[in-house]
Amino acid sequence: MKSKILFIAGIIIAVLLACFFYNKYRIAPKVKFETLELTDLNGKKISLDSFHNKKLFVNFFATWCGPCMREIPSLVSSQKILANENFQFILISDESVEKLKVVQEQSSLPVFHSVKKFRELNIVTIPVSYLLNEKHEIVYKQTSETDWSSKAMIEKLRNLSE
Repeated sequence: MKSKILFIAGIIIAVLLACFFYNKYRIAPKVKFETLELTDLNGKKISLDSFHNKKLFVNFFATWCGPCMREIPSLVSSQKILANENFQFILISDESVEKLKVVQEQSSLPVFHSVKKFRELNIVTIPVSYLLNEKHEIVYKQTSETDWSSKAMIEKLRNLSE
């Protein structure tokens, strides 16, 4: 009887741990974009309010992250496809500005430096992406590498931002 109770307790603990880690690493955290402290790559403070009335697609990335770097070309393509529909795609990292300048030169997307480390923002998994409507409310969020320029994803972004 005692071994059955221990077995069941072990299963319950395993399930709870699995749920905890799934939520932590597979579900994008709620980021308070209104308090996000950003600078451009020249050190000038940037506010997301400077993208007033734009649908913002925000991607948190790192240069050392293979999936992050692989998805940037699809973000560039999506920006080109959706530019006339009031979308703005931006990249944000907490890495050194020197590393980020290389990404900006290669991607043509605005790259910003987060003053706070990602852990302080509760971002523990990258890449993580957010779609904000024109009021800058989160309407979609996703972790993991994605082909953002696929026809299905472009339609999804259009529909979610309406």
